[in-house]
Amino acid sequence: MAVMRRVSEVDDVVQRIRKKMKPWGITLSYLAGELGVSRQYAWQIVHYRTILSVQKAIEIESTVDRIIKERAHVRTFGDRLRAARISAGFTLKQVAGMIGYTWVGVERWEKNLCRPKPGVIWHLCNLYCVGEDWFKESVREKDANRGGSFHYEHSMGVRGELAAMYLAPTHPSGGARPSSAPLISPMSFPDRQRGRA
Repeated sequence: MAVMRRVSEVDDVVQRIRKKMKPWGITLSYLAGELGVSRQYAWQIVHYRTILSVQKAIEIESTVDRIIKERAHVRTFGDRLRAARISAGFTLKQVAGMIGYTWVGVERWEKNLCRPKPGVIWHLCNLYCVGEDWFKESVREKDANRGGSFHYEHSMGVRGELAAMYLAPTHPSGGARPSSAPLISPMSFPDRQRGRA
């Protein structure tokens, strides 16, 4: 009976880890690097295909929480591009097909080998349901530049954080929110963009 309870506790923690990773666009490779394990082992952890103790599962969850809090996985333009794509639920090939580029080209942008043209960035913003500010400077960086501290909810994710930024009474750059800024809600994104019409 105690073993079943422990398995249930570990399963709950692993489910929380998965729910936290997707909206923030945290990849298995990044998590593996932070944990100091192989990508395959990280996959086994996240999909609960390996035996874990409750303590180890909680330790991994705290690593995911730290990554989210520090926004450690979105320090560069390419990192933000990848996180927005993963959060939106697209593969490299799906994005490439929708914007008329090869998946190799999209991958090169995400690896910071080159940058897409401004028109392509606009297209990606619409596709991923994020604002251009996400690619220019993260909310945490903007907040740090103002000297404040940013409080977040795990459920917000990349798109929710951007929505909160636009719904705030003042724009994170320090001034009033521009009247032309779109008011977006992470729950109002149309499903037909993902082919689920």
